[in-house]
Amino acid sequence: MYNSKYLKAVVIFASETALLGMIYHESREASKAYDAHLEASDITVAEKFYEEYETHFERRESLIWWTAGVVLFSLADAYVDANLITFEEEFDGTREEPRISLKARGSPQGGFISLQYVF
Repeated sequence: MYNSKYLKAVVIFASETALLGMIYHESREASKAYDAHLEASDITVAEKFYEEYETHFERRESLIWWTAGVVLFSLADAYVDANLITFEEEFDGTREEPRISLKARGSPQGGFISLQYVF
């Protein structure tokens, strides 16, 4: 928002909110499946509920990593945008065309040649 990138801010906010909501949902589903596993009287039913618990648990863990990745990406992007916000102001538009120059300098003891590329 500080960098006036409103669409990007909305997309990042919506992504983080959606991921957090999915983490919450998977946590609840994992908890329900685990409770059902503990309460089941038949071993095959208990195993089914435990497999369901593991599935929700693994999804939740994966979503946590995705959320961390989105947060780190948004932090890095905001940092770069904040540092480049004055880039156009610092650049006055008078840019030299790219050129290559070859300069030879010397003295009675020896000399050197320099190659310079201006961009």
